[in-house]
Amino acid sequence: MKKISNIFKYIVFMALALGLIWCIYYLVLGICDPEQSGYATNMSQLIVSVLTVISIIFAFFEFLRDKPGKDE
Repeated sequence: MKKISNIFKYIVFMALALGLIWCIYYLVLGICDPEQSGYATNMSQLIVSVLTVISIIFAFFEFLRDKPGKDE
């Protein structure tokens, strides 16, 4: 379970880093081409939504791995 958690942690960090790069790209696209700002905003919202779901799944997996009540 710990090995899976470590692998999943690196996958999540990589996804967050890629999401940051793509959001910066769409920010620059919206600034440079105002006609594309609606598209850039929608794509950024989609990226953030997907990354939020991935982060929630990772947090839930970590919660299960720590097994609450183990200290008792």
